[in-house]
Amino acid sequence: MKSILEYLHNNFMSIKIIQTQFFISTLWALSCLMFLNWNANAEDITSDADRFLKQLQGAEYRGMGGSFVGVTGGANAIGNNPAGIDSETGDRFIINMTRFPHTVVLLSKANETKKYEDYSRYEQNASGIETLNWAFPMGKLGTIGFAFSLAHEGSFRRVNHQGKAINSFPENNLALGFSYGLNCFKGTTVGLDTKWIRSKVRDTFGSEHLGRGYAYNIGMIQQFGKGFHVGLVVRNLSNGLSFIDPNIPDKILRDVIAGVTYQYDISNIAVRLGLDLHPLFTDGIRANIGTEVWYHNRFGVRIGYLRDTEKRYASVYLLEDATFEMDERTWKAEGVSFGIGVRTGNITINGAYTPEYKPTKSDDERLHVVQGTAVYTFSIEQAF
Repeated sequence: MKSILEYLHNNFMSIKIIQTQFFISTLWALSCLMFLNWNANAEDITSDADRFLKQLQGAEYRGMGGSFVGVTGGANAIGNNPAGIDSETGDRFIINMTRFPHTVVLLSKANETKKYEDYSRYEQNASGIETLNWAFPMGKLGTIGFAFSLAHEGSFRRVNHQGKAINSFPENNLALGFSYGLNCFKGTTVGLDTKWIRSKVRDTFGSEHLGRGYAYNIGMIQQFGKGFHVGLVVRNLSNGLSFIDPNIPDKILRDVIAGVTYQYDISNIAVRLGLDLHPLFTDGIRANIGTEVWYHNRFGVRIGYLRDTEKRYASVYLLEDATFEMDERTWKAEGVSFGIGVRTGNITINGAYTPEYKPTKSDDERLHVVQGTAVYTFSIEQAF
């Protein structure tokens, strides 16, 4: 009789745990849908900092096609899904370096003789992003983290009508962040990121503009069984940046991402699969899928596929008029990504290749990418 009561009690407790996990997951999903509806009505032109905040992924996840929501952990979680910051033991320090190419894209249209002629040129300067993340576990109190991120495009030089330099300044974005993650229930972790942002941009006349603001990420990761994880994150909750000139784009769009991960071990081989989805799909499907394989926990390879779109308010050069104008257009990144990793002692080194964004074309246009098709990311992580 006693054993029967113990059996019923254990099953009852298991059911209660499952019900609690399901309730939390459902509540979080409903919250995300509220933010989705809020985001779906946003038609404002986004700021340059909006793209900066969405590019803070490290080499580990870029190699997997950018899939991170369910797999992120430790210092890598800062700026992405902060719930993952509490999944690692020991202090973590990581440096990520991302290099974007000098991109030149020509658009052409058919003339009166039905021959296609180039009529406009998009040109994006080579740029880079550096991030430094620290994660400090505090036992049952959770984990805190700090981050410094800098995006730069080098010096922009303003000239007068005679072609002489007047002044120059670096065009860049900077963010300082604080993160906190906590394991609330069995298999359930939640986290919060907060970032102070400073953005320095220029307009078509070469004038410098400085804006500041804040952005927040809220995330959750739920573990089911031994190796199945489900993650949700609401990124970039913000009122935008504060520019003096109202004509400078200052919006930061909220982004909701859902992801699943499955990981398992086969002898000396560890395998991890990840899939992220970015609803709503207003400009087509936005998804990241990838896999990672580690051998003896020393050598790792990654491969993935990504498809992502974003609205950009960028300068375009009109070839016939020899003038610049600002143009809003959807840009798309799509293709295969690759990554490698090497671990020795407490140090892990990662590298990744991902396809670069390029502008989309209309039905009566043709597009030619002259240069700039690949993004390279490198990272080095130290565990203490």
